[in-house]
Amino acid sequence: MVKVTTKKFYFDFYQCDVRSSNQLPTMSMEGILSHFKSLFDGLETNTVRKVAGREIELRSIEITDYGYRGTVGKYRKANLPHAAVPGGEEREIDLNENEHLLEKAYFKYFSDYSLIIFQRNRYAISSDYFSHYLSINGYNVSLNPIIEPADLQRLMDDEVQLRAATLTIARPTNPALFENVEHDFNNTIIQSLNSSNAATVNLILRGDGHSGDPEKRYLDSSLKRAFLELKNKFDVKKADLVLEDGGISHPLDLVTDRLVFDKDITISGRYPSSSDMWSAIWEARSEKEVEVSSYFGTLDQERLA
Repeated sequence: MVKVTTKKFYFDFYQCDVRSSNQLPTMSMEGILSHFKSLFDGLETNTVRKVAGREIELRSIEITDYGYRGTVGKYRKANLPHAAVPGGEEREIDLNENEHLLEKAYFKYFSDYSLIIFQRNRYAISSDYFSHYLSINGYNVSLNPIIEPADLQRLMDDEVQLRAATLTIARPTNPALFENVEHDFNNTIIQSLNSSNAATVNLILRGDGHSGDPEKRYLDSSLKRAFLELKNKFDVKKADLVLEDGGISHPLDLVTDRLVFDKDITISGRYPSSSDMWSAIWEARSEKEVEVSSYFGTLDQERLA
């Protein structure tokens, strides 16, 4: 008898960005996915790529009326644990010689906002690995986490000041992604990581909280844009900001205050059905539609200092 259980699944929202060197023509995210679709459909090609020593493959990819949907899998070769009944004998679980363990994650790409909603599965691949996998033929794809619109609007408000920032940034694993860095602050971080060979850099920036002079009390407002660019381009482990509005401090975490949807899904056996996962991602988009349109509408306003 198949055991029926319920498990909570999480789905994260990402804005897609495709960049390249000046020698290459402009490429859209649709163009990237179309390329992978051609490889997937080809009789003599496949979508297997190695990223950081792991073999990753699009296990499915389909064109839809809203964009694309698919599953991405990570293969790994490992010794399996033993199976046993408590108090009983144990036995080995073996793979065939040419088999690997496979973990999958589901995603949908929406063309209207160049938006990917991606199943969070720590056993499969992260968004960072997925962006590296999609970066091909000189084009570099980044999946930028979408911040909760209310937090983004507060950060963008010209009346809100930046009091302090605590940052932990990992060394870039794909330097080509940072060729078009716009802010000198972020260029300095790249140079520091490259010259020191450090795995991470920790920064604490604070204004003088005892001063009544705005130029001393607050950080330069241009750092607001720098921190957003930082979040979109680097593997930021920590980004805690302190904002001040009318003398009241507001904490903002650019890493954890992200748009996410969760849903309890019934599982028969070990894994959910594909139809349930597709439905959950569609529900995620519908449930967060106000936040998504607000986020991208805010970005279009070009109000950030």
